[in-house]
Amino acid sequence: MNIIDLFPTPICEKYLEPLSKTTLQNFFKYETKPDWEFKVLQSKNTYILDEKPFKNLKKQINSFIQEYVDQILKPSSNLKFYITQSWLNYTNEKQVHYPHSHPNSIISGVYYINANPKFDYIRFKKNVYDQIKVYPKQFNKYNSDTWWIPTATNKIILFPSCLMHEVGNVEETYGKRISLAFNVFAKGDFGSRQTLTELKL
Repeated sequence: MNIIDLFPTPICEKYLEPLSKTTLQNFFKYETKPDWEFKVLQSKNTYILDEKPFKNLKKQINSFIQEYVDQILKPSSNLKFYITQSWLNYTNEKQVHYPHSHPNSIISGVYYINANPKFDYIRFKKNVYDQIKVYPKQFNKYNSDTWWIPTATNKIILFPSCLMHEVGNVEETYGKRISLAFNVFAKGDFGSRQTLTELKL
């Protein structure tokens, strides 16, 4: 049987170059605040990647974003994609990120500064409602409502901002899980005049 993957959801991952010891130390200099909705600590600074110590990291992330745009979105017009906000999440044992998406953003991403693939993951949730639910004897990407992707130090994951995602309880204590989350928007010409969808930003 030939399966046609119609309208798939693109989630892309890769590993970036390891950060220098000096760069890593800079991540611990920022003041944090409790996020009562997600039960974690977040940096008060929500434009982390605009800081000088992370210039090289931002360059690597921008390169991956451009790769995502060129290979997946393939815009016909001249659009310039750029990172809007970027913030740090500090997650300890038994802390969670509840299901959420990222409004006012096209692409979202997360870069893992400290994570263990044995315990840490990000879970994505299907946005489409199943009117008839058939419980499968074996889960796959076609019949699942959620899908876990393991995380690891230096891994970066990009996904559509509208896609619901969450992080479950950290069950093992091996050290604080630290991640850098960010949103991406674009400047330029969206849509087209002929189809009455033109938007100039």
